[in-house]
Amino acid sequence: MGTGKTTVGRLLAQQLGWTFVDTDEWIVARAGQSIAEMFDQAGEAAFRQWEALAAWTLSRQRGQVIATGGRLMLDPANALDLAPHSLTLCLTAPPPEIVRRISQEEGRRPLLDVPEPAARVERLLQQRAAAYGRFPQVDTMGKLPAAVAAEILADIAAARWSPTPIPEQHELIIRYPGGSYPVVVGRGLLARLPEWTPGAAALVTDSNVGPLYAARCPAAAVITVPAGEPYKRLETVRQIYDGLLAANLDRHSAVAALGGGVVGDMAGFAAATFMRGIHFIPCPTTLLAMVDASVGGKTGVDLPQGKNLVGAFKQPKAVLADIDTLQTLPAAEFNAGMAEVVKHGLLAASVLLPQAAALASQPAALTSLILRAIQAKQRIVELDPWETGQRALLNLGHTFAHAIEQVSSYRIRHGEAVAMGLAAAAHLSVQLGYADAALPRQIESLLASLHLPTRIPAALAIDDLYTAMGQDKKKQAGQLRFILLRAVGDAFIADNIPETAVKETLRALVASEEKTDYTVPL
Repeated sequence: MGTGKTTVGRLLAQQLGWTFVDTDEWIVARAGQSIAEMFDQAGEAAFRQWEALAAWTLSRQRGQVIATGGRLMLDPANALDLAPHSLTLCLTAPPPEIVRRISQEEGRRPLLDVPEPAARVERLLQQRAAAYGRFPQVDTMGKLPAAVAAEILADIAAARWSPTPIPEQHELIIRYPGGSYPVVVGRGLLARLPEWTPGAAALVTDSNVGPLYAARCPAAAVITVPAGEPYKRLETVRQIYDGLLAANLDRHSAVAALGGGVVGDMAGFAAATFMRGIHFIPCPTTLLAMVDASVGGKTGVDLPQGKNLVGAFKQPKAVLADIDTLQTLPAAEFNAGMAEVVKHGLLAASVLLPQAAALASQPAALTSLILRAIQAKQRIVELDPWETGQRALLNLGHTFAHAIEQVSSYRIRHGEAVAMGLAAAAHLSVQLGYADAALPRQIESLLASLHLPTRIPAALAIDDLYTAMGQDKKKQAGQLRFILLRAVGDAFIADNIPETAVKETLRALVASEEKTDYTVPL
C-alpha cells in the first residue's frame, strides 16, 4: 500500500492500450460497500474472500494491468491463479514515505487504523519480505508516477524481466491451542517425508495405494491394511498396533498415513493412542482427504452402529499433500472429493463454487482450488479446534451422508453420500422455511455438473436411513442435529427437527426406479 500501484498502473494501461483494474475498486463496486465498511461489518476474512474471487475472475482475462491489494499476492492460491499468465512487479518505498503518502489520501486504510501507523507498516513489510521478494522490485522513492511507468515500460521492452517462476510447493500454517502445523501442497513431497519426521517413521497404507506409492516414501516399516470403509474398524487398528510394535517404534517415532480418508482416520487414531501418542503425518492421496479429512486433527473408526463413533483429536506434525498422487486417482474418486470442495464453498460463500464449476475447462487451476478448499476449512477449525461450537458447521450434509453410507453397507463413497446429503440439507432448509426455494436447484445443478449424485438410491429404505441417523455422533441430548442453510455462506446448527420433516425430505430425495441420476450395486 502507498507505493503508487493504482496511479502507475493507470499510466501503464493507457500507454499499452490495455484495461486497468484496481482489485480494491473491483471489490467495492461488486460488494456495494467500502473496504473499511466491509472490515467493520463482516471482518477481514470476508474481504479476503472477495480478493480470492477477484484474483480468479481476473485470471481468466487478458490485456490487463492489475493493481492488487498489498496482501492479495501473498495468498498462494491467488498467486497461482494470476502469476502463470502475467509479469508481477512489486513497487516499493521506505515505511516513512508510505505513511506520508497514505496520510494525503482520502478514505481510511483499515490495516493502518492504529495509533502508530509507521510501526505497523514496518512490521507488515518485515512479515511480507520473503513473499514480496519473489517478485522483481521497482523502487518508487523520489520518483513521479510517470517516471516509474516509463522505467517499467523500458525494462519490459528490454526484456529485463521474465515471468515469475511458480513455486513447486505451497504451505499453509494451521494453528491450534499450543501449537501449529504446516499443510504442504505440491509435487514430489512423498520422497521428502524424512524432512518432517523427528525419528523413525512407519508408513500406514492400504492395498490399493501401497503398490502405487509406498516405495516413494522413506520409512522404517510399511503397514498395509485392506482398502475400503468396511475395514475402518478397531480390528484393523489392532493390526496397525502390531505393525508399530514389530517395527520397534517408540514415543519419539511417527506414523505417516499414505492413502485416503479411511487410512488417515485409522492411522491417526493409532498415532493418538499408541504409547499414549506419537507423531502423525498424513500424506493424503485423494482429493477428498487433501481438502478435508487430513486437516483439523479429527481421527476415528467405525462401529457397526455408526461412523466414527470411536476416535480422538490428534493434531498432525505436518500434512503432505502430494498432488502427483492424484494422477492415478479414479475419476469417480476425484468427483467424490469435489463434494467436500462444494461443501466448503457453501459454508464460506467463496470463489470455490464458480472455480469448481469451471475446473473441467481449467484443469491447471486444481492446485489453487485445493489450497482455497483447505483455507476454507482452516478458518473454521482455527476458531473451534476441538469442535465445541461452530466447527460443527463442517458437517453440512453429513447427518444424511453418514446414514446413507451405513445403510448402503458403504457401497456408496463418502463423497457421493455427501453430495446427496448436501441436496437433502438444502431441501430440508427450504421445507422448514429457512431458505429460498431456488437454493436446492442451485446446489443440485452444480453437483450434477461435477458428475455427483443428488438423489438417494431407491433401494435404501427411508425408515432404515432415519434409524441410522439416530446413531449419529453429532446428536446432542438425544436430539438429532442438522446443519442447515439460509443461503450460500449462511449455515447454522439446527436441533429438534421433527421426524416428519426429515422423512419428507428423504422421500423427496429418494430416486424412483424409473428415473435416477445415480446407480449403485446394492
